[in-house]
Amino acid sequence: MRFKQLNNLIGWLVFAIAFVTYALTAEPTGSLWDCGEFISGSYKLQVVHPPGAPFFLLVGRLFTWIATLFSSDKANIAYSVNLLSGICTAFAAMFTAWITTILGRIALCGRDSEPEGGEMYAVLGAGLLAGLAGTFCTSVWFSAVEGEVYAMSLFFTAVVIWAMMKWYQLNDEPKHDRWMVFSAYMVGLSVGVHLLSLLTFPGLALLYYFKKNESVSLKGVLTAGGVGVVLLGLVQSGVILYLPKIGGNFDLFFNNSIGLPIGTGLTIFVLLIVGAIVFGLRRANQTNSRNLELGVLGFAFILLGFSTYAMIMIRANANTPINMNNPSDPFSLVSYLSREQYGDRPLVYGPHFLAQPTGTSTSPKYGKVGDHYEIVDQKFDYTYDNADKMLFPRIGHSDRVDEHELWMGNQNYDRRNPPIPTQVDNISFFLRYQIWHEYIRYFMWNFAGRQNGNQGYFAWDPTDGNWLSGIGLLDNNRLFDQSVLPERLKTDESRNTYFLLPLLFGLLGAFWHFGKRRNEAFAVFSLFIMLGVAIVIYSNQPPNEPRERDYAVAGSMLMYCIWIGMGALAAFDFLRTKLPSVPASILSICLIATAPLLMVTQNWDDLTRASHYGSRDYASNFLNSCDPNAIIFTFGDNDTYPLWYAQEVEGIRTDVRVVNLSLLAVDWYIDQLRRKMNQSPAIKMTLTSEQLRGSKRNQIFLPQKEVMGVADYPEMTIQQFV
Repeated sequence: MRFKQLNNLIGWLVFAIAFVTYALTAEPTGSLWDCGEFISGSYKLQVVHPPGAPFFLLVGRLFTWIATLFSSDKANIAYSVNLLSGICTAFAAMFTAWITTILGRIALCGRDSEPEGGEMYAVLGAGLLAGLAGTFCTSVWFSAVEGEVYAMSLFFTAVVIWAMMKWYQLNDEPKHDRWMVFSAYMVGLSVGVHLLSLLTFPGLALLYYFKKNESVSLKGVLTAGGVGVVLLGLVQSGVILYLPKIGGNFDLFFNNSIGLPIGTGLTIFVLLIVGAIVFGLRRANQTNSRNLELGVLGFAFILLGFSTYAMIMIRANANTPINMNNPSDPFSLVSYLSREQYGDRPLVYGPHFLAQPTGTSTSPKYGKVGDHYEIVDQKFDYTYDNADKMLFPRIGHSDRVDEHELWMGNQNYDRRNPPIPTQVDNISFFLRYQIWHEYIRYFMWNFAGRQNGNQGYFAWDPTDGNWLSGIGLLDNNRLFDQSVLPERLKTDESRNTYFLLPLLFGLLGAFWHFGKRRNEAFAVFSLFIMLGVAIVIYSNQPPNEPRERDYAVAGSMLMYCIWIGMGALAAFDFLRTKLPSVPASILSICLIATAPLLMVTQNWDDLTRASHYGSRDYASNFLNSCDPNAIIFTFGDNDTYPLWYAQEVEGIRTDVRVVNLSLLAVDWYIDQLRRKMNQSPAIKMTLTSEQLRGSKRNQIFLPQKEVMGVADYPEMTIQQFV
């Protein structure tokens, strides 16, 4: 068989192994955290928390429908959505294998040659090993067995990179540019799941630059990467946020100023965009401009994928039982997309965690009231003195004062006169917590090993889920002396020992790749950084997160698995100088295969959820403990989402009204409580909707110097502050 046919078989073999693995280890019912909400949202096409995931819900709805065709057991609805995550991750592993064979083929034979004999087996083996390593990565596997968006997001990220690699290996002919347009469409669809695939733009821009230019310069590389970052910003801010905002302003003008029905301006705006796309394509045809045509088509297909958000507005207007933020008009949709309810974390310049507000700035928020728009709320932002601000603010989480003080080493600080953080403290926190604790630790979990499954809070605590090498000398320098561990800790299912082999094989593959094909290796490295470190920088995580966040950087782990596969090519390149080509390829594959073999055998026992029913049973117990038509008050995600799942999917005690206290401060949620929900009667309230609408409920934080302990802070009244 020729290389192309064998390459296809290798990819589908990886898919089959991954799918079987995830199908056997998937949770049979709803999981904790957001899973109950997403499964409920998929089953009834409801509106989940910002920024939403309409494409995930649409595909999830298809899977839940299929589940109801084959069984009357409501638990299978949850399993079908969990299985959707497994299928998406299996596809991501398959595309990882094909990305590796593309890069391996170019590194061994060049873009125009096809490998044969031992070279062919080595390239195919590299793809197989990269795909299997990606399958068994602990951070990838974790999301593959639950009904959440991260698995589908990983799929889109992998398919976008694969499509661009496909384009990169082909000759520079116009017909091959369809792969770039396909990538743009996949990016557009992925926006309706998660924004992860946008982070591939800098790496894809580098691939474009490397293919179009025979001579490569540092200036050109920096320019290409910068263009990729600009494109990322244009799509994230321009397309996702500003286009709906402009459409809302069109609707506001045509409704309030001209008197036309709501929706008229939005329709006109959509028609103008379609007209601009048609004009751009005609102009490209007239001028024979290939770049203009590609740019317009890319924009059009990103918009086409992004259009799945129309489902959010449609279902919000239907007043579904779960209707987070009620994004029923363009203005509330913009607030929903920008995640306003979670607040802002400045990335370039902002206050430190002890900074005191000096005032507020406000901006009006429009909303639909009856058949017209009016100002329904005010958005408040605090203002700060420049003396309390710093560049690249990493320690600006004012709700984590104690935790920041601990990371600064101030375990017994005076609350009335705390030490003011410096830029050194800021950078120290960034390196020690955000980079080391929230990325490198996760990276080492996947490729070095893991001591236990304990929640990690502080880097100096050796019992918090640190990575584990399995080599005593290294571990004894970082952790407790592993040789004196009690038996129960040595046999802990979450203790995974890889003896550093996946890490070392990946480093071997990376060094070999840079030596053979520096350009492509640098593109992979940029993707590795953007899907890992860049996410950590953008998310600006506070200390003491409620759970481990390694699922957010799973794309970076998948990129490293490409280099684990390349490790087989590095071994082959050396062994073929000592042995015949075919035996050298077989031996190199067998050598590197020890890495994914260790990963699957070590990870299976702690990642399988095949017998987990805790979330569903806990929710059922709570609901069934209530009197008929009772109200049960909840607070956090794990209090609420399992109960929503039990009611919305399995129909358990739908007469009980679940009231989430953390949402009870917002008007849209209060209004939802006034309506009958399933079998739960409406909650009678003394205050009307008008009395609670918008800024009438706003609370303004008033700092007091005797409480905060900040010297020379001026006295201030509520009136002065507002």
